[in-house]
Amino acid sequence: KNKALEPYGKCIYNYGLLLELIPGDQTSRINQNIGNSRYVHNNYLAERIKYYDEHRETLSIDQYKKEFLPKLKEEKEFLKRTDKFVYQNACQNVDTAYQNFFSGKAGFPNFASSRKPNGNSFTTNYTNNNIELKMIDGLPYLKLPKIGNVRFVLPKGKTLADLQPQGVSIKSATVTRTNSRYRVSLQMETVIDRPVFPTVIHADEVFFVDLGLKVFGMFGNAKETFTVPNPRWIKVHARRLRRFQQSLSRKQYDQNTHRGSKNWEKARAKVAKEQRKTADQRRDFHHKLARAIADNYTAFICEDLAVKNMMKNRHLSKAIASVGWSQFLTIVKYKMEKAGKYFRKVSRWFPSSQTCRCCGYKNTEVKDLKVREWTCPQCGTWHDRDENAQKNIHAEGLSILKSEGIQIIM
Repeated sequence: KNKALEPYGKCIYNYGLLLELIPGDQTSRINQNIGNSRYVHNNYLAERIKYYDEHRETLSIDQYKKEFLPKLKEEKEFLKRTDKFVYQNACQNVDTAYQNFFSGKAGFPNFASSRKPNGNSFTTNYTNNNIELKMIDGLPYLKLPKIGNVRFVLPKGKTLADLQPQGVSIKSATVTRTNSRYRVSLQMETVIDRPVFPTVIHADEVFFVDLGLKVFGMFGNAKETFTVPNPRWIKVHARRLRRFQQSLSRKQYDQNTHRGSKNWEKARAKVAKEQRKTADQRRDFHHKLARAIADNYTAFICEDLAVKNMMKNRHLSKAIASVGWSQFLTIVKYKMEKAGKYFRKVSRWFPSSQTCRCCGYKNTEVKDLKVREWTCPQCGTWHDRDENAQKNIHAEGLSILKSEGIQIIM
């Protein structure tokens, strides 16, 4: 599609629309779809492992759908209550997991579990108007195949026309269950003007950041630098969360069956609700900050952080998980690129903290995170660790942009 649109200066743009569902009578049908999707996911994974052991060949999705799935539906009547796209996507998830495993991106595919996120969702595709946003008696509803019309929360100040403007189509719907809360992520598709990236940038339009924990990050451009405080969402909710977790630990839970009492379920829901508040506040903060950056700057430079490795430090893992660096950078990236602006990462091996920004001397003693200030033994310049790293990231980012043929006006 993109190749066909290229001569017209257009391109396909996909984005997600997240909505909160209020399923009344449809709750049981949604849960049925989630359970059926998980059942087929696990069955396909088991059959694929078995088939390879016996034939030393891969059991493809098409072969499974022709030879195995019809028999399974005959044996398990409840599988007929879910539309075919749910099973197609469940199998596709297994196939993608295999591809990630063989490419070294992830471990061997896991079986889905109702106690894990991979076993608490289902995805269905759009065809023949089977997924539709509509108003019924003045209330917003989402039509889903074999489920019906499910009410959802209309975002404040928005209308259905704002959620799905003219020319925007729905491609798929993924319904996720988190405890007793249901959300749907609609994949939307539209045609937009192909972003035109500028070849000449003023130095003031290049925005750079050195992310941290003490503060969320040191931001700036060629003229000024400033810090954005770390909101510390977990700390705000820590007292209530601790109390709910203590209450949960006292409730009855069977380690053998992995099932708890009704009071245990109620206590778990309270813990999940408090954790959800933290996640929602973090996401809202990231989106607002990313929007401000994308609206006001032409290029964004940051460090390519090895977050997964940093999480192995048990003293910092909780703080790193709380601040959400990866989520923030992902949001900034797609907002910048949609607007035809640059998003670039400086190599994680670049010694931004250890290098003197004045003379280029590399001080390996600054590897220790406890060193917050240091004086260059070669030129005598005093450095604040974070500020020095930020300046070096800025300089390296400008070098990356210049190497791509982009002219920087100082």
